[in-house]
Amino acid sequence: MEKKKWSTEKGQRGFGTLRLGERPEQLPANAFISLTRGEGLNFIQLFINQMLTLMVMNQMKKAPGLVYAELNGELKNGKGSGQTMTVWDGKSMPKFRNKSSHGFAMKFFAWVIHRRNTKTYYLTYSADGKIPSSTEVTDIIRKYGKFYDGGKLARKASPPKFEEIINS
Repeated sequence: MEKKKWSTEKGQRGFGTLRLGERPEQLPANAFISLTRGEGLNFIQLFINQMLTLMVMNQMKKAPGLVYAELNGELKNGKGSGQTMTVWDGKSMPKFRNKSSHGFAMKFFAWVIHRRNTKTYYLTYSADGKIPSSTEVTDIIRKYGKFYDGGKLARKASPPKFEEIINS
């Protein structure tokens, strides 16, 4: 098995994208995509998010079934946002999600991220052979994701059908 490595792509203002592995041209038939996004994070939330992300990034390199991952972040007007996309082969994500660094991060992160100043989104859906760009991820998760506004559930997730993504 080829060892996955993180690579960086610099964006504007020094922020950019971290990628784990190479973006595959073909996906396994049973691949699915998991998305998370947090918006409006203040400096302290961004710092804690960064520390937790570094812990989870190490775990991701060893995760069986993880096909590809992208992490994006940006800072505008003193507020930050972070976005994660992971692509999984089959149903191996729950084991990763609930144990080790990620399990700890989920518990701790909920306390940090679900505040009055934030908007957060979560979504998992069938990949249907296509990995979206980071811009498409933002649009998809805002439209279909489970949405918390100021720490309160504002909308449940309604995973898109592949045709809806193509036509949007």
